[in-house]
Amino acid sequence: MQSFLPASESLELFLTDLIKDKYGKDIQTYLLEEFKQDLLPRLTKWITLQTMTEVAKHSEGDLQKLQKMTEEDKPASEVQAFIQSIIPDSTSFMTKTLLAFRQTYLGVL
Repeated sequence: MQSFLPASESLELFLTDLIKDKYGKDIQTYLLEEFKQDLLPRLTKWITLQTMTEVAKHSEGDLQKLQKMTEEDKPASEVQAFIQSIIPDSTSFMTKTLLAFRQTYLGVL
């Protein structure tokens, strides 16, 4: 179900910045890597849940179609095009989703 997620390199950079914001720029490399390994699946689930929730707001049929597309491992470009047809400003949506994750992780609510 990851065919609509941002590239893993982008997510890892996001997490690196997030962890350094929480623990300081001088965090030891091994700790940084441990935190990233722990947070990456959580972030992936967060993005997936937020996206599925947004699609479900549009219609149950669209949610089922998205689930089927991801289960069938459709090309990322096809899945992204489908999501963009439902969430017109998907870039803004992803930014808000990442910001909400950041605020939750840093405890800034």
